[in-house]
Amino acid sequence: MLARLLSVPSTLLCLLVFGYVLATTGFPAHRYSISADSMIPTLVPGEMIFASGDYYRGHTPVPGDVVLFDMSWHGELATFIKRVVAGPGDRVRMEGGRLFVNGVQVERTALPPDAAAADLKHYRETLPNGRSYEIVEISDAHFLDILPETLVEPGHYFVMGDHRDASNDSRNPEFGAIALEAIEDRASVIWLSSNWRRIGKNVQPTP
Repeated sequence: MLARLLSVPSTLLCLLVFGYVLATTGFPAHRYSISADSMIPTLVPGEMIFASGDYYRGHTPVPGDVVLFDMSWHGELATFIKRVVAGPGDRVRMEGGRLFVNGVQVERTALPPDAAAADLKHYRETLPNGRSYEIVEISDAHFLDILPETLVEPGHYFVMGDHRDASNDSRNPEFGAIALEAIEDRASVIWLSSNWRRIGKNVQPTP
């Protein structure tokens, strides 16, 4: 009898969780495990996320989106998660650690240290389209903190990690901009984390 009584709230909880995932992610919802630190503080190693598998069938990526894509890296096919910062036809450059899009320096505001990276500099970055998110870095003098102006070719997207000094991304010529057809999923919510306060966090920026 006790087991039956306990099964009712357990079932309701599972239904609520499933409903939340569908509402925030859509169907099909794919699961991913974060294994690298290139997206700190948005995502930390060991966390698991849901992602929307069909989102980009009806939408094009928008600067600020956190996307998952497959590409060959050092001879092996790998799945990466990065943030789109510019799209086709945009001009991107890095100067002294600062991101410029179409000749405009992206706004950056200093924040207190983040618990996931207390020894790193912590900022809120706001793209020209108004979407903002948090980034961290060691300094503005990393080897990828200088990049001559680059034109994003048609059908491609310039992506960067939120941990600017621990990310191989479009700033690296070997990596380059990502073709639209390589983008598989749109990250949605954190569903498992060692920090329970992060569970249910929406990975995408607002608005």
